[in-house]
Amino acid sequence: MRKGGGGADIGPLKGMKGLLSGYSPDSQRYFDYHHTAADVFSAVNQRELEMGAASMTALVYLVDKYGLGKD
Repeated sequence: MRKGGGGADIGPLKGMKGLLSGYSPDSQRYFDYHHTAADVFSAVNQRELEMGAASMTALVYLVDKYGLGKD
């Protein structure tokens, strides 16, 4: 977890007063395909996609159940 950032995909949402959270995949393989002709859904490693989705789901659940606390 780190404060700030968010990237180009969710950055425009900053002014909407909500929680922004992003998943940072292992960059060792991420940019082998990202924004290239090979950047297709079939190139995604299914296990890694499922693990990333599970981690984001757990984060949403925990924030919903326990809140964000005070900064």
